[in-house]
Amino acid sequence: MIARFVLIGILIGGLAGWITGYFFTGIVSGAVIGGLFYLLKGKSNGEPVERSEEANHQKFDLKEEELDIRKKRVVTGDVKVRKEVVETEKTLKIPVKREEMVIETADEEEIRIPVKEEEVHIRKQPVKIAEVDVTTEQVEEMKTIKAPVKKEVLDIDVSGDADVKENNENH
Repeated sequence: MIARFVLIGILIGGLAGWITGYFFTGIVSGAVIGGLFYLLKGKSNGEPVERSEEANHQKFDLKEEELDIRKKRVVTGDVKVRKEVVETEKTLKIPVKREEMVIETADEEEIRIPVKEEEVHIRKQPVKIAEVDVTTEQVEEMKTIKAPVKKEVLDIDVSGDADVKENNENH
């Protein structure tokens, strides 16, 4: 009898595996499902199959989500640094010497004396007044990130006089 259920499971699993591209996986899973169906359904004469102690023992895998934190550098803006020429007018008082002609003669003789004075010439030249370093630096700060995560917990509903012993090791 079990062979019939396993064979049907192999055929159905093989067909499902052939459709999905996992033929051998489908055959194996079909055989397992057929065997389990035989155990659950019982023998063909309608009598229940005797179950061992292991058949009364079931395990649940409880899962919870973990956060996978990854960081990537993104450009949040840019800064343009350039020199700009600003023109202002300076007013300076510079002492300038000049000669004045003083003529003191009693006779009618003409005297020519060259008169000189200082002329102011302006020459401009750049002079370093400051040195500016432009760099970027890494600043580390702590950010608090909140994200909802799901967790499976065991929910036990007891009806009637069922005796339930809880072992709180894994949940």
